[in-house]
Amino acid sequence: MSAPPDAAADADLAAAHAAGLRPFRAGLAFGAFNGLTWMVGLGTPMVLFAEALRASALQVGLASSFVFLVLPLQVVATAALPRLGYKRQMVTGWWARALFLLVPLGLALAAPAEPAPWMASAFVASVLGFCLLRAVGTAAHLPWMAAILPVAVRGRFFATDHALTSAVGVGTLLLCATLFARFPGWSAFALVYGLALVGSALAVGCLLRLPDAHAPGAIALRGLPREALRLCLEPGLFRHYLGLALLGWSANAGLAPFVAYYLKVEAGLSQERILAYTAAQFAGQIAAGTSIRAAIDRRPLRLFFQLACVGYAGLACFWLAVVLRGGAPALALAGAFFALGAAAGVLNAAHFTLLPALSAESARAVAMAVFTSVLGVIAGLAPIAWGFVLRAPGPAPGLRLERFAAFFAVCALANAVLVALYRRLPERR
Repeated sequence: MSAPPDAAADADLAAAHAAGLRPFRAGLAFGAFNGLTWMVGLGTPMVLFAEALRASALQVGLASSFVFLVLPLQVVATAALPRLGYKRQMVTGWWARALFLLVPLGLALAAPAEPAPWMASAFVASVLGFCLLRAVGTAAHLPWMAAILPVAVRGRFFATDHALTSAVGVGTLLLCATLFARFPGWSAFALVYGLALVGSALAVGCLLRLPDAHAPGAIALRGLPREALRLCLEPGLFRHYLGLALLGWSANAGLAPFVAYYLKVEAGLSQERILAYTAAQFAGQIAAGTSIRAAIDRRPLRLFFQLACVGYAGLACFWLAVVLRGGAPALALAGAFFALGAAAGVLNAAHFTLLPALSAESARAVAMAVFTSVLGVIAGLAPIAWGFVLRAPGPAPGLRLERFAAFFAVCALANAVLVALYRRLPERR
């Protein structure tokens, strides 16, 4: 006689907990090596390289936003999943995106005494290409992980993944800071982007070791716009969480890049010091991921969302005070970056744990792509809009500090509102 459904489910949960994350270590290793490339290609080194090329605040905002703005391509790319499968599509996208790292590597090797205006434009265009190919691969990533990860360890996996990724980020930033201290600027940038290419190759090697999952059924490209509209407008958890996420990401997406830009351009801090602060940010993500990995599969997810919003609101108030006072002690700045990482770590772990539960399994690939695309476009527009508002007049890089203070006030208010709104988020796994 077969076991009752509840008993069978309990047995599956027990088996998943017993196995833990051992069968998915290649996925965790991928996240670590991918974090190396991400940190260089889209993190603080990217901002510093743009500044070295004399990029404007608008160009920095554009480069920081591309990763979000190209996400609608992710929806279109889901149409290729039935033919290519999860594994093949992601590996192809990740190999192809690495080619765009050759542009900043070439610019750094050229070592211009005075960067020509086209160089900053070429670099920003390479970031766009990097993000476009990343979107093609990302269309397969989360649905693939959701298909092979047991529900009982999903939250633990994503919390561990973010902690490991952050640990690699810290190591990458410390290494970058060392390179900037020991080598001339352009030589250091060449070594940094060479390191990013190595990280891409190692990440793809880890993907090849993961088991594949059954490809989704046929997805009609013609019907994707109608399905996307239905998901966004139909009452339910998808629309509810999308509204909350849109408000949060619109307020917070520009926080890290504009703070780094402010410290370099207005406060005059060295590249090495900014990288050290960013390393503290990733140390905060490590601490957050390690702290919540045992609890996130057992406690309501809304508590983790609220905790992250409290952190972001407090940070916005801190940076508002820094701008108004004209500075802060080095230890306080390091603590603020640590807290920024902790808030991001908690938010990301909760987000990726909830995301697979927003739709039925049969529609998961499209639903995930639609959600991240809508969220990414709206959140990506925020740094661009703030870039227009914040940039100083004239060709020289700079910020209007009174408007920069208003930016932090808006961020604090938005997160305070979200703390209250997340209380009504339904619990679902």
